[in-house]
Amino acid sequence: MTFTFLDIAIFCTYFVGVVLFAVVVTARSKNKSSSDYFLASNTLPWYVVGASFIASNISTEHFIGMVGWGFLYGMAVANWEWGNAATFSVLIWVFLPFYMRGNVSTMPEFLERRFSRHCRCIYAAVMIIGLVIAMLGGVLFAGAKALNVFVPSMSMEVSVIVLALAAGTYTVYGGLLSAVWADFLQYVLLMIGGIIVSVFGLYYAGGFGELTRDLPEKFIMLYPSTHPAIPWTGVVSMLVSVGVWYSCANQFMVQRCLGARSEWDARMGVVMAGFSKAILPFIVVVPGIIAFHLFQDRISDGDQAWPFLVRTFLPSGLAGLVLAGLASAILSTLSAITNSSATIFTLDLYKPLLRPQAGDRELHAVGRISAVAVMIVGILVALILVRNPGVTVFGVIQTTFFYIAPPIAATFLIGILWRRATAAGALATLILGFALYLPLTKYVLFPRIPWLRPYDNFMHHTFAIFLFSAVTLIAVSLFTRPESADRLAGVIWSRSALGVLASERHRYRGFRSLGLWWALMVALIAALYVWTNSRGSRTAWLEAEETAYSLTGGGSALVQDRGTLPEFNLWTGKGQVLFKPAAGDNAIRFSLSVPEAGNYAVDAVITRGPEYGAFRVLVNGQPASMRFLTAARSGTHGIRAAWKKTEVFDARRSAEPATEDLAGLDSVAGAHVVQRISLGNFVLPTGAATLSFVPENAGQDMGWIGVDQIMLTQRDPQPGD
Repeated sequence: MTFTFLDIAIFCTYFVGVVLFAVVVTARSKNKSSSDYFLASNTLPWYVVGASFIASNISTEHFIGMVGWGFLYGMAVANWEWGNAATFSVLIWVFLPFYMRGNVSTMPEFLERRFSRHCRCIYAAVMIIGLVIAMLGGVLFAGAKALNVFVPSMSMEVSVIVLALAAGTYTVYGGLLSAVWADFLQYVLLMIGGIIVSVFGLYYAGGFGELTRDLPEKFIMLYPSTHPAIPWTGVVSMLVSVGVWYSCANQFMVQRCLGARSEWDARMGVVMAGFSKAILPFIVVVPGIIAFHLFQDRISDGDQAWPFLVRTFLPSGLAGLVLAGLASAILSTLSAITNSSATIFTLDLYKPLLRPQAGDRELHAVGRISAVAVMIVGILVALILVRNPGVTVFGVIQTTFFYIAPPIAATFLIGILWRRATAAGALATLILGFALYLPLTKYVLFPRIPWLRPYDNFMHHTFAIFLFSAVTLIAVSLFTRPESADRLAGVIWSRSALGVLASERHRYRGFRSLGLWWALMVALIAALYVWTNSRGSRTAWLEAEETAYSLTGGGSALVQDRGTLPEFNLWTGKGQVLFKPAAGDNAIRFSLSVPEAGNYAVDAVITRGPEYGAFRVLVNGQPASMRFLTAARSGTHGIRAAWKKTEVFDARRSAEPATEDLAGLDSVAGAHVVQRISLGNFVLPTGAATLSFVPENAGQDMGWIGVDQIMLTQRDPQPGD
């Protein structure tokens, strides 16, 4: 797809307009103190708090990385979004009342009030390093990478600098006030852009009913505890070990709430963010499923999915609008990180350690200077990443925060709920958590202890670090002197946090009740979760490399690990099973466990490439009539999808596919892709069933057979099967 003049005009108008809008909002503000710069004069209404809360969180990590994971793993990735029903509830009912009633400016400041200045400084330093290196540099790099897909003539280095200048201009000038009002505008745009892509995709895919019928495995919400990417145990433990920190003690998220005009506005803003999180999976996960459904033979990297949908589906004008939405997501996150890092440096390191007597004007100036410095460091990190294109930004950001979070989450959560926790315990927890527990867990315990190896996943690492940190805080606290009651006044949770302040209560009753809207938000997310899980609850997703298999008549097989093919990341689990046939009559046979007798749809995901060959499939000895989906261009922007049937599937694929295939659709795939094939419905008895892949025309030119996944879905017979 080539951008038209209209697309370019829309995109450029947005880019200039959002900067001018933010600058004008700040210029019209009558408040110019440092408090105004860092906390927006405490004037933000709930809808701006909620919009900024979401806009600062959503970035290319979602539109590129999360859509890519949706391509691979389906709606299980929605656990990252829908799990916020729990963590947002903790923020609303536990943390925010104390932040707002104590006039807290930063999260490290709250840590000092509860424990000590040492804890404040350690947390401030860790947060700045994590935000600037892992988040700011990563988002700049990912944003430049995304823009490069749409505007190849703009180099990634230039894209990095353009994005940094745009976000830095209004953030450095106006502080939080300009950032959040720009976020409000960008929230509207990024949601509209995301919804447009999803609506077009669902239209051409045939709607949700078609997706859930054809791809039931993509609607499984919880995978086994040994799953290498999204184990259910990791999803559950993530809510405590990471979610509490990210949603409740993370400066660049919570700072939006601290600038609210009232406690009700702060808490209601989080409720609004919760409603946004309810629909976000349909914007940042479902497009990945749509891309898998329609274009699995045209994509070799899940991160290509969202840009490919935009360039394939959208007509002139809408493409520019959606790209502006993507830029909105990038700028709002960059702005949030820059402002929060500058706030932490100025108020938690510079003032208490270097210039305790610093006045208002000096702090204001330092805030702006540090914001510039933060952005420069972020640019340098992004430019380093540009030189290393093999880096997976989504993985870098996720794993960095998963390892930063546990000691901090344990300190905040136990500190606010348990009166007996002491400053010595908190200090020991922060030091040991980062210096000892993190490397011990990642490099010693899980890799070397046999019974832990099946669970060697960064989510499980995180929960182990959290447990070690919690035990340390409790143990050290019990052996050190407790804090006085006066010292703990206002920083320990009590039931009073469940209610709205008496001064606000008369204004926020009935339809404006905080409790009412919070309950509706939680109920909506729970209902969506239950409905989605019901679509995939009768499906078993088996990784081929973890399924028992045997060879008949010769040949050889091995487990081919992920990452062995360049520019290809579409295998799930640890990799695929690669069968190399021998001359003569031979096959590879998988043994499948059938929990109960019934009618099952049997499906598989195989690999196509230049070294692969043709094969037939037998299910319990019965020949399978295979079906697979192909998509073709219909008109200028329309897509026509159709099923093809075959008794013999040919997995060969040209090593150098044309940029424009015979179906009239672009291809961004390399030499290798995956293909989902439906094998039909079979009546299977309780116990074991066999799935055999038999090479066709065994001889000198026979190709390999690569099997990544096998799916069994128990269902009633459907017309046409």
